[in-house]
Amino acid sequence: MALCPITKMPLLLFTFSVLCGRSLSEKLVDLSHDLAADSIRWPTSRSFEHIEISKGYQPNGNWYEAYDVSFGEHISTHIDAPSHYHYAARTVDQIPVQDLVAPAVVIDIQAKAASEPNAALSTDDLLEWMEEHGPIPDGAVLFVRTGWGHRYHNKSLYFGTGTDDPTKFAFPGISEGAAQLLTGYADVSGHRIVGVAIDTASLDPGNATNLKTHQELAKHNIYGIENVANLEQLPVTGAEVTVLPLKIRGGSGAPCRVLARIPDTSDALLTTCPSLLVLTAAVMVMLLQA
Repeated sequence: MALCPITKMPLLLFTFSVLCGRSLSEKLVDLSHDLAADSIRWPTSRSFEHIEISKGYQPNGNWYEAYDVSFGEHISTHIDAPSHYHYAARTVDQIPVQDLVAPAVVIDIQAKAASEPNAALSTDDLLEWMEEHGPIPDGAVLFVRTGWGHRYHNKSLYFGTGTDDPTKFAFPGISEGAAQLLTGYADVSGHRIVGVAIDTASLDPGNATNLKTHQELAKHNIYGIENVANLEQLPVTGAEVTVLPLKIRGGSGAPCRVLARIPDTSDALLTTCPSLLVLTAAVMVMLLQA
């Protein structure tokens, strides 16, 4: 008895996934630190407070737990809205949702950061990366991996000083020249960078005084993400990130959850073995004609 097209559909999808080496699973990685009293924050920002309102069984026998919270916008893993450093740029709630789900690329500057705490991603770093890996995808978030993420739970190591004096900070960041290359990238390639993220306390290096990188990105409505976690788990290319900041009306920033979806490596068979696509098409035609 011949199967109707609708009945055949599950079989066709299964056949396609098997022949193409596609996995029905994928890896999800949390690139965010939690919010707590010891969360990293800029010295001028308010620390996190978690104030208990109720916790326990109520007279009616039901459990009830609730808290008030208080914290600054720029604490833990957080987004810098462009308005943080430009008067006419977008606030957190104005960032288009399509810019919060994006392909991710990772540029690693750990080697230079190991020898120079205030090392910065340079234009040469970006050009070398593109020569090796190709163009940055359209609508991408660019992650800078400095290796500083492992220091996050030691404030003195993370800021490079045991004081809250910004003039003594020492940690890696992004140069103004690199920021300019990224803001102008759409003009030369047609590919727009929507966000830039880093595993340190600031997009600018610790010894920066005028925060030129912040200013350059902000005036082009490119958001930043600081204090990124688990960056060592993100591949150089191929991942997709979802950035979930608190939607604060008029906010200059907000704590955010950043999730990365990393496809199974078997997905590469689709592009590395074109013959599989031909075989898959042939089998699907045979099934439809059966």
